[in-house]
Amino acid sequence: MIETLFVLFIICILSCLTMVVHIPSKNSHVIIEDISQLLNQAKMNAILYKEKTYVSFTKNKLLIQSFHFNEEYFLPDGTYFEPHKMNYNEFGNINKAKKIYFYCRQKTYAFVFQIGSGSYYVQQ
Repeated sequence: MIETLFVLFIICILSCLTMVVHIPSKNSHVIIEDISQLLNQAKMNAILYKEKTYVSFTKNKLLIQSFHFNEEYFLPDGTYFEPHKMNYNEFGNINKAKKIYFYCRQKTYAFVFQIGSGSYYVQQ
């Protein structure tokens, strides 16, 4: 009986170790979708509350700050932004066209923001 318990214990340990190896990581499309949702929330917050909403792209996170909305999104390993700061005004617009580069697992994406509207698209 003790030998059987010992064998089961070893099998459980080995199965736990293999499960850690097989946990899937987010692919680039999921990460970009998460970032896009946060940017859309920041724009909608600026429009809804008529307040400036600040967006900071740092090496390892995306930081959104305003009086009514604060959010931090930490980027997964192997992904990063070129550092940049911008803001949405009370109408959800930005005052300058911008191209912000996002590096994700040996691919480069550009978030291209259009002047005036505050809308953007992602370019590979």
